[in-house]
Amino acid sequence: MNKREMQAAYPDFPWLAADDESTVERVLRERSWLARDERVVGLRPAGEGNMNLTLRVETDRRTLIVKQARPWVEKYDHLAAPWERAEIEARFYLRVAGMAGVASRMPRLLGAQAGIRTLLLEDLGPAADFTSLYSGGTIRAAEIDELAAYAAALHTATRGVDLAGFENRAMRALNHQHIYELPLDSQNGLELDRFEPGLARCAEFLRADDDYREAVAETAARYLADGDTLLHGDYFPGSWLRADDSLRVIDPEFCFAGDPEFDLGVALAHFALAGVPVEAASQLLAAYMGLADRVLIDAEWIARYAACEVMRRLIGVAQLPLPPSTGRRAELLLRSRTAILEGRWSMLWP
Repeated sequence: MNKREMQAAYPDFPWLAADDESTVERVLRERSWLARDERVVGLRPAGEGNMNLTLRVETDRRTLIVKQARPWVEKYDHLAAPWERAEIEARFYLRVAGMAGVASRMPRLLGAQAGIRTLLLEDLGPAADFTSLYSGGTIRAAEIDELAAYAAALHTATRGVDLAGFENRAMRALNHQHIYELPLDSQNGLELDRFEPGLARCAEFLRADDDYREAVAETAARYLADGDTLLHGDYFPGSWLRADDSLRVIDPEFCFAGDPEFDLGVALAHFALAGVPVEAASQLLAAYMGLADRVLIDAEWIARYAACEVMRRLIGVAQLPLPPSTGRRAELLLRSRTAILEGRWSMLWP
């Protein structure tokens, strides 16, 4: 069912919207998320909200973030998405709430209700994510260390402990399709030459490469297998915020128990996609390894996950706001082939 059909099928569900202040206030008040005499005085979108509807609610005494999951991807409402993801995300926030080095770098969970697929979160105030990296923005050395510290703290604290409830199979199935399947499907409907002349021919070259397809399939199988470490699951610039001159991490709805190399590989992939120097990638890994305790990482699997993420972002549905190019995308795509076949993440850079 599409968005309109879903809304018609669930007429009593409180579908929130940025132009419907009364419904938002009613939902907050019914769950005692507002004080008795607290009033909503403003409502607006909070960021782009790729996966979910995210609203900034202004009351007469504070601001709050309300995040509602829908049975579709908010940015692409023709794409279905697991509706239960809000429950998984709330579980993540509850799990890391007392985790040093993790909770301090995330907003606090103030409320959650599975029935309306909605979270109430601390508002971090004026903040911007790091998607500006794709258009020439910069990331400071101290911020790279913060990224490493967050991942190291999360992975160290959760390695080998009971992670029942974090299988997140539905969201992993969605991600599996978008990372490992759709980019290699020549019938995925994407007009790749619209992003860069000649990119379609380069994609077809990879799709015909049996060795490459086999390496991607092996990586995909590993992604679906349960691991022993809790991951953020979507560790890329859209999940990193610069707020109050410090780095924060948001949006863990793709979290799952997997390989720590997945978070690291995804981060490195986006460094390469954004043209961040390879020295920054080396710094991230060095800082991570200096902080992570009991976590041994395999550089080959970092390379594999990174290479597949690059492929997904260049010839898959989830495109990035990369500037127009005349050969850079194709070159990086071919580099991703070398990286996965040789098991060396550094091959993503010239």
